Amino acid sequence: MPSTIGIIPDGNRRFAKKHHISYFQAYRQGYERLREALRWVIEEGVRRAVVYVLSYENCTRRSPIEKAVLEDLLVNGLRDLRSDPIINGERISVRLVGDLSLVSEAARREGAALEEHTASYDGGSLHLGVCYSGEWERNVIATGTASPSLAAGVPPIDLVIRTGGMRRLSGFFPLQTSYAELYFTETLWPEFTREELKKALEWFELQKRNFGA
Repeated sequence: MPSTIGIIPDGNRRFAKKHHISYFQAYRQGYERLREALRWVIEEGVRRAVVYVLSYENCTRRSPIEKAVLEDLLVNGLRDLRSDPIINGERISVRLVGDLSLVSEAARREGAALEEHTASYDGGSLHLGVCYSGEWERNVIATGTASPSLAAGVPPIDLVIRTGGMRRLSGFFPLQTSYAELYFTETLWPEFTREELKKALEWFELQKRNFGA
């Protein structure tokens, strides 16, 4: 069983096109699926997760309308996590990592409140990449600043699950994925199921991990 799972929840826009629904509806379903998936991960015995909520590119290159949708979901999602029964019941600490200057004051405020609310929790950890990319982090480090992901305590990631069929990491926490096993599935994120998670965990168990030795 992996100690830490990384999740790249890709395919929301393609889900919208496939089902002829709005981006808002697709992202909303994707958000609800993420909350379910976090519960499944904990119930399967994994206590630490790292999720690519928004990439740096999501925050700088999407259309104003799409960014407004994502911003609304981010603010409400962070607020919901503060009262989430899994986060509180399992005592999961939550930290945000990324260029938070690219999100609204409301999102920063909700993020800070969530971090403060869960700061003393010691049952596991959830790190959320918000306006994050490996290139952004490298640029921060180049200025002489400490690595943001290391400062936030992002643990080494054992298994990365990426939905949506793309077979790349897209800047997902390069410092923590050096020896991660990569599981790619064609399933679009809003269609991700607990059975798919179990398949990924079973696949992980079959991998021979030698960490470069």
